[in-house]
This record gives sequence, C-alpha cells and structure tokens, in this order.
Amino acid sequence: MEKLNSYIGMAENDYLYAKNGLEFCKQLGNYNPVVSGCAQAAEKYLKAIVEVFYPMADETTDLLRTHNLRKLCDAVTDVCKFSVSSKDCKWLGDFYFDARYPGDNFMKVQKKDGFEAIRLLEEIRKNTLEVLDEKKKQREDIYGKLREFKAFDDTL
Repeated sequence: MEKLNSYIGMAENDYLYAKNGLEFCKQLGNYNPVVSGCAQAAEKYLKAIVEVFYPMADETTDLLRTHNLRKLCDAVTDVCKFSVSSKDCKWLGDFYFDARYPGDNFMKVQKKDGFEAIRLLEEIRKNTLEVLDEKKKQREDIYGKLREFKAFDDTL
C-alpha cells in the first residue's frame, strides 16, 4: 500500500474501507456509508493527480482545498486521459452531504446507487493509478537521460 500520509495513500485506504463496507451495508439495508466513502476516496484520488500535474502553487492550493468532484475531474481531464466524466463525478459528489448528514436534504441511498458508486470509484481508482504510474515512468526516463550526461554527477 502507498504511504498513508499522501492523497494516494488515503484514497487507497478510503477505497478499501468503502468496498469492504459494502457487505455490512447490505446487512443494514443502508448504503449511505458506502456512497459517502466513495465520494471521499474519489476526491483523494483526483487530488493525487492534481498534486502531480499542477505545478502552479496558487492553482494547486485552490484545487486541493475544494471538495467539488466535478471541478477536480475537470482539472484532471485538462492534463491527462481520464475515462470518468465530470458528470459522473458530480453525481458521486452530490451524495456526500445528503447521504452523510441529517437535515432537509437527507436521503437514504438505494442499493443500485451504492453499487454504482463502487463501480465509479473503481474506475476512478484504475484511471488514477494508470496516470500516476505513467507519470512516474516519464520521470524515471528523464532522470535516466540526465544521468547519461557527463556533466550531471549526482554523486557530488
């Protein structure tokens, strides 16, 4: 597992918690914890990409402070290939408060929505891991090429 004190590490932790909580939610007949957990994990997966691809400090800070999954997804799709739409991210993000907190907008999440949230999260996870792996390979290639230059001596 990735380092826990990172967006990707926390996303993986939240993903496993949501996925494993699905069985418990079946027993309860209440899928609210699953969809809110999926929204949290999705946010952290998207922020893991933002943190790598957005070098401008102000823009990065704004994106890392938002909880708006549509906005995060739009930012991610601006810089890399991502198969999940901002519409799907908005759908998932809209559950977070309404499924997690009591009040006028509270809703009981249906089984089909719980399973769809897991499906979307798994797609977001797959995309994120692919994007981050590709970026890591690109960086390793660049470092390898730099080491080929005689003027670049990283032993000093």
